[in-house]
Amino acid sequence: MNNLFRNMLAKVGGILVPALVLSIGAVSTANAALMLRLDDPTTAVIEVTVTDQGAGDMNPTAGVIVFMGPVGAFNINVSTGVNNTTLGAALIPSLDLNSINFTMGTGSLDVYLTDTGFGGLGPAIMAIGGVTAGNVTYSAWADGSNVAFAMGNPLGILGPFSGAFSGTMGMVGLAASSTPYSLTQRVSIVHNTAGATSFNATLVVPEPGTLALLGLALVGVAVFARRRTV
Repeated sequence: MNNLFRNMLAKVGGILVPALVLSIGAVSTANAALMLRLDDPTTAVIEVTVTDQGAGDMNPTAGVIVFMGPVGAFNINVSTGVNNTTLGAALIPSLDLNSINFTMGTGSLDVYLTDTGFGGLGPAIMAIGGVTAGNVTYSAWADGSNVAFAMGNPLGILGPFSGAFSGTMGMVGLAASSTPYSLTQRVSIVHNTAGATSFNATLVVPEPGTLALLGLALVGVAVFARRRTV
């Protein structure tokens, strides 16, 4: 189901992104370094922080981070973060985070993706799909301080989910009152037994005039994905 959700979202994006870019016009998004963070919330330390093209990033492409390795109780973790420039929509503030995780027993993991220097104001759209042996909660923030991982302005929360899941929130909190600002995603995973969790989470801040169109499309994707799992 997770692959289905990603494929459907990609098809929708291929139709809507060109229109969104034309409608937004020359909005500047001078992004700084994309950063991925993996944290076991039960410990006092942050286990992994990877900066785009820095140590631990297995993908040399700018705007894409790939991390592979064990984190805390999670024996297997493969996480990928992508920013708006690489997604092909440089004028639209957006992030995409996907991850595959496995534990031999109980464990908790928070997976973060953040970037700074975003322009383009308005409400955000959040969407997530995947499957989990435990439960998954998706949260997002914007912050006018334009600092990586800052959480000054909550945008919304999806979940907690269990089993095969998908969810979308359109017209959630305003990204910021001024530019530039940072965006941060967090997907929290909790396993009470051995098993796997995989997900794909997106965060988009289109202009208000295009928000309704994109929101309806993402809702349609979520409904279609859920029906295919029944």
